[in-house]
Amino acid sequence: MVLCHIRTLILLAVCGVGNLTSTLEASLKTIVIDSESHEIKEKVTYSKTFSSQINATEFALLFDQDLQKQSSGGYWNVHINGKLLGRLEAHTPQIGADKKHDGFHHIGFAVPANVLKNGENRLTISGRGQPAVLRNFELEPHPLKQALQLEAVTVKVSTPEGQPVPARITVVNHRGQLAKLYNARQPTTAVRPGILYTLGTGDTFELPPGKYTLYATRGMEWGVARQPIVVENNKPQNQTLVISHEVDTTGFIACDSHIHTLPGSGHGNATFEERMITIAGEGIEVAVATDHNHISDYTPYQKAAGTQTHFHSISGDEITTHNGHFTAFPFDPAKAVPGGVKGRNPLFLKADNWDELIADMQKKGAEVIILNHPYWPSIPKGPFGRFHFNRSTEKWSEGPTFNFNGYEVVQPANETPDFFYALEDWMSLINRGLKLTAVGATDSHTVNDPVGQARTYLNSHTDNISHIDRQEVYRAFTEGRATASAGIFAILKINEHFGMGDLVPAASLKNGSNNKNSLFTVTLRVAAPSWVRPREAMIYVNGKQVAWKSIGSTLNEPTDQTLEFSLELPPHDAYVVAFVLGDGITLPGWTTYGKATQAITNPIYLDVDGDKDYSAPRATAKRLIMNHGTQGKKLTPTLQEKLLESETVKADPAILLHVKDLLKQGADHQP
Repeated sequence: MVLCHIRTLILLAVCGVGNLTSTLEASLKTIVIDSESHEIKEKVTYSKTFSSQINATEFALLFDQDLQKQSSGGYWNVHINGKLLGRLEAHTPQIGADKKHDGFHHIGFAVPANVLKNGENRLTISGRGQPAVLRNFELEPHPLKQALQLEAVTVKVSTPEGQPVPARITVVNHRGQLAKLYNARQPTTAVRPGILYTLGTGDTFELPPGKYTLYATRGMEWGVARQPIVVENNKPQNQTLVISHEVDTTGFIACDSHIHTLPGSGHGNATFEERMITIAGEGIEVAVATDHNHISDYTPYQKAAGTQTHFHSISGDEITTHNGHFTAFPFDPAKAVPGGVKGRNPLFLKADNWDELIADMQKKGAEVIILNHPYWPSIPKGPFGRFHFNRSTEKWSEGPTFNFNGYEVVQPANETPDFFYALEDWMSLINRGLKLTAVGATDSHTVNDPVGQARTYLNSHTDNISHIDRQEVYRAFTEGRATASAGIFAILKINEHFGMGDLVPAASLKNGSNNKNSLFTVTLRVAAPSWVRPREAMIYVNGKQVAWKSIGSTLNEPTDQTLEFSLELPPHDAYVVAFVLGDGITLPGWTTYGKATQAITNPIYLDVDGDKDYSAPRATAKRLIMNHGTQGKKLTPTLQEKLLESETVKADPAILLHVKDLLKQGADHQP
């Protein structure tokens, strides 16, 4: 009797264990939530119910994503049962990536314990982001690390001497696509798919098994380190990428005068904390905070991140109107922004009168005012188009005086037909007598877009960040003691002594010769890192190209050449600028916004007539007309024809253009 009971209990126990095992096995099966493709865009979101049991441990939500454009302030958020798991992030297409691939990336999100419930559960993807296509939703009953077989990769970036250095690490898979980095976010990093900005001391992220390539860069002064790796499960690895400072910019400091954050501007995707790391990682030495109609202060965030020794920050503002945008600085973050804004700053100011706005900027402390991206959103709709700027006559038929200090000639947002377009417009305004500094700036709103890809190098007495003189920074902008760069660094000099922004006296030009065809010497230093290839250098006098030379750059070697040009002395006062063009960059993570790299030097002015001053072509044209007449009387048609045919006018196309324009008007009422 007792033996029967024992046998029965054993049988029941065995059956119980069998049932329990069957239940566990069933609970560990992958749950297919949805295998179809779904597009989300604008107000179209995603929602799906599925059956499950409570998850006592972390599970993993896996699916395929095709999202190629960066979100700007709005995101697609992933929830299960109202619990936020994360947000979708773009894998920006890279030049050179496998074009046969369909663009989908297999990604995962951790589902914390007890988020799932017995019975019906709901997966939702909602918000407002860039269009995306999603498919193959599955729920894996394992932690995310196990489900994707993630393994740790620790990367340091250092100089050849072994010193850690801030940098941008770009990670691409075997197809050349940006790879999603898991478990990488820390206080001193900025992370996006395939991108990790670091201070160089060592940061860890996780990747699924596969072949990858790591790139380390630090803007256009530094070399690039490239390291192929193979990630295998249960094999963590450490990598040290070594980069060298390849471009000597002694006497100049790198400035990006147009930088945004999401909290300050209301769109983009870079937090204040992340922005401190991206600025340091791109080798920018002066960073101007220019959120839209908002004055941001980087100082407390720099202290928290420990980046005070890497760059000097200045509080500015992008005064944003429907009639154009301006960068202005410095401003006091504790005071009201220009335009009389009260309360929450709007993206666009209602006031768009340039004269009134610029007066208000100056009243509130601005010493530098720059017209931003004049060809955005297009040439007709940008400020130059709105004011009917005529490229052939070098004038605009309506609108305010251009009474700012410079404008962004080298800028990613400038949509122009070619790389000469902005250069030619800028020189035509100089021909009219405006002193506008050519500025390079990025308008970076995101972690993805490199700060300082376009930048302005400012003449400085020091290369030490802690000794930077703000007044010297402001003077460099207002006096044109600067060069605009996008991958190439260029310095122009005349007779080895006079630099950008200088006035060269007549005695230094003529070298004691009274020969009208006397020559003067222009030298142009062109420097670039090993991954940039400058190709050609051009010299312009009063907007006319007068000399050209090819640049013999060598693949995978830094460029540092000084080109010498012997130029004929013009008959009148003039200015000289240089324009350098090079190949575009297809390096993952640092692809140039256009198909070329470039540099534009600011003018050196020539006092040919020896009056210790500089006269622009338009001013010279006025003087020639006055001198050609009789006691200020209007020139007769015969005298006009004689003036137009004179060698002094015909020798300079810019002066000829303005003589014709002034004669046609009879008086100069144009700006």
